[in-house]
Amino acid sequence: MAPGERDVVGDPEADPGSPGLADRYRVLIEHSPDAIVVHRRGNLVYVNPAGLRYLRADRLGAVVGRPITDFIAAESIGPMLERIAALDVHGTASSASEAEVLALDGSTLTMEAVSVRTVWNGEPAFQVILRDLTEHKAAQKALQYQAALVDHVSDAIVGVSSDGVVSSWNPAAESVYGRRAADVLGLSVSNAVGVPCDPVAILAAGGRLWDSHLRADGTALAMVVSAAQMPDGYVLVCADQSAVRRAEEHYTAVVESLEAGVVVLDHAGRITSANLAAKTILDIQVGSATAGQSAVLPFRVYGTDQQPIRRLEHPVAVTGRTGKPSQSVIGVERRRDGRHFWLSLTATMLNFGGPSPSIVATFVDVTDAYRTSMKLEHAATHDDLTGLPNRPLILARLDQELSRSSREDAMAVLFIDLDNFKTINDLHGHTVGDAVLGIVAARLTRALPDDAFVGRIGGDEFVAVVPCSVGSEADDVRAELATPIATADRELTVTASIGCVTVGSGDPRTALDILDDADHEMYQSKPVSQYSAQS
Repeated sequence: MAPGERDVVGDPEADPGSPGLADRYRVLIEHSPDAIVVHRRGNLVYVNPAGLRYLRADRLGAVVGRPITDFIAAESIGPMLERIAALDVHGTASSASEAEVLALDGSTLTMEAVSVRTVWNGEPAFQVILRDLTEHKAAQKALQYQAALVDHVSDAIVGVSSDGVVSSWNPAAESVYGRRAADVLGLSVSNAVGVPCDPVAILAAGGRLWDSHLRADGTALAMVVSAAQMPDGYVLVCADQSAVRRAEEHYTAVVESLEAGVVVLDHAGRITSANLAAKTILDIQVGSATAGQSAVLPFRVYGTDQQPIRRLEHPVAVTGRTGKPSQSVIGVERRRDGRHFWLSLTATMLNFGGPSPSIVATFVDVTDAYRTSMKLEHAATHDDLTGLPNRPLILARLDQELSRSSREDAMAVLFIDLDNFKTINDLHGHTVGDAVLGIVAARLTRALPDDAFVGRIGGDEFVAVVPCSVGSEADDVRAELATPIATADRELTVTASIGCVTVGSGDPRTALDILDDADHEMYQSKPVSQYSAQS
C-alpha cells in the first residue's frame, strides 16, 4: 500500500462504523481464504495475502500499481469491464461470474469474481472478491465423467435409499430388467428386481453374491450383485451373467456327454472336477477323500516300458512345471479291481502363472488299439515260432550296444547253428522240428547270462549278444544242449556249431560286419562231415 493511502476498510465513506468495527473488518480481509483486491483507475492499489498467493507474488510491490488487466486473460477482460461499468452507485455489487486469472509464473486460474463499487482515498474504486474454482471444476468434471460412466456401462447400477427405495436407475438397468426408470423410482428395490433384495444382507455376505432376479416379463436373470454403502443409502451393481450361465450349462452338458474323460486338477494335483466318463474310467467320486481331498488316487500309473511313472515325470506334472501342453500314452491299474488299461492323455494349463493355477487333463481309453499295436510291433520284431527277437531286432540291439559310450567290458556275439536239423524234419516231421526249435530257444535263454539278448534269425540259426562276456558262453550253450530232448514220444539229441566273435570297446565294425564274422566263425567250427552233407 502506498504511504498515506487508506484502504477501503479504513475509508469513512466505505466503512462508516466505529474504529473497532473497521479493525475487525481488516482482520477478516487479511485472513480471508478468498483473494480480495482493490483497483482504482484500472490499477491495483491493494491485494490481501490470499491474493498474493494466487498471483504467485512474494510481496505487494510485485503487483500493486500494475494494471489489473495484466492479471486477467484476454477473453475475460471485456466481460470484466462491462460488469464494473454497470456499477455506477457506491456499494452496488455485480453478480458472480467466471474469470481466467493470470499469475506471475504464467499459470492460469479459473476463479469466480464479484466486483463491488467502493471508494479509495476519496476516489471511486472497485473491490473484487475472487474465489478459486479449480478444485470445484475438477470435482464437477469428475462427477460428470462418473455420471457418463453410469449412463453408458453395461451393468445395471441401482441407487437405493437407506429405507430400501430405488433412488436411481441407469439405462443399463432399464435394458436388463425391462423396466423404465420412471416406473421404478420410488419403488422398493425388491419390487424393482423382482425378488427380495436386501443391500444390508449383501454387505454382510461379503458385498458380492450370485442371485436370480426377474425381468418385467418374468424371465429369470442370473445376476452377480455387488453392494456398496453410501452416506445416504446404497449402490447396487448388478451384472447380468445369464448368457455366461447358459453357456456354462451348455458346455457342461457337452463335456458330460463326451466319451473322453475330462478332469481338472488344482496346483497340488488333486482332482477338483471330473466328467462322467472320467469318473467311470478312473473309478473316482469327486469331492470324496480319494479325489478332491487327497493327492493319493485309487490307481497306479506306469509307462510303455511297464515301469511306474515317477511323480515329476507324469504329463500333468510336466505341464504344471512348464506351462506347456504334455501328451503321452500311460498305463493304469485300478486298485479296486486290478484292471489294467491304457490311456492317451493330454494335459493343458488353464491359468499358468495365476494365483490358482489349474490343469485340465483329457484322456481316452486306447487299450484295444494299444494292445493291437503292441502285438503288431512284437510280430514285426520277433520270431513267430519261438517268440525270440528276429534278425532286424538283433541287429538293432547290437547297434545299441556298439553305440553305448560307457561300455568297457568285451562283448561276445555267438552265431549258433543246429547240426543236422534237416534230418530231424525229414525223419520226424516239421511238427516235431518246430517243437525242438522251441525247446532249444528256451535252453539257450537259460544257458546264457540274464543280460544276454538271444534271437532266432531264421531256420535253425540263433544269435546271442552277451554285453559282458566271460568267454565261456559257447561251452555253456553246448552243455545245456547236451541233454536229450524228449518230444512226441521221441528222444532226440541236438548238437550245435557255434561261432563266437569278441567285440572290444571302440571296435570299428558295424553290427552287420560282426554278425557276418560270427557266421563265418560258426562255419569254421562245423565238423567236416557237415560240409560234405551240405555239398
